[in-house]
Amino acid sequence: MNDYKVVRIVRLVYRKIVRELPSVVQICMLRSGSWRDTELVLPARILGHSWLNTYINGTFNWLACDFGSGMIIEIMILSFHMSDEVFEMIKIPDFLLEGHNGFLTLWNGSFALIRSPFKLGGIRVPSTPMYFEIWSMNQSRLEEAWVKQVVIGPIAGVERPVAILGIDKLFLESSEGELISCDLRTQEIRNHQIYGDGRRMQVGIYNESLTSVE
Repeated sequence: MNDYKVVRIVRLVYRKIVRELPSVVQICMLRSGSWRDTELVLPARILGHSWLNTYINGTFNWLACDFGSGMIIEIMILSFHMSDEVFEMIKIPDFLLEGHNGFLTLWNGSFALIRSPFKLGGIRVPSTPMYFEIWSMNQSRLEEAWVKQVVIGPIAGVERPVAILGIDKLFLESSEGELISCDLRTQEIRNHQIYGDGRRMQVGIYNESLTSVE
């Protein structure tokens, strides 16, 4: 009988001296229902909102950063191989994130990065139009493997990307916290009248399964 595995990464902070402690990586096999600690060392710090919709080819993936030996931050894809229980780091070319925010997702079965300009001074006027670029990575994983697929916008009143559905729909969070979507072929905007709580909105892509939940 098949079993299912869940990975949990616990970030620890010692508040008395505001110091971050090494993260703890735990594994749970659903059949046993118990968690076990591992001796794995998290090689980079997981960033932002890349928590959903990034499972591919037996790996779960996050956007992450590594300070290395100095203060130069290197942005990468942090992959966890579920079967072997090992981490892998995949470099993202510097030009993709220079002056831009990045959001990790999947596009047509491959890694994809949605990038948008940084806010000037950390503040963006809600009416300021935004544009988004979708870059996908082919299987070679070299710097030239990243290809620009779509440019969306400029669109006014948009805060950040949330998810991609298939290859033709991008979900976004508006400046008012509403879930909206953009048709990537026509760039038609649709309001869904669903509201989140201040940049915490997540959209999970549901796939039907042949496994019974009973």
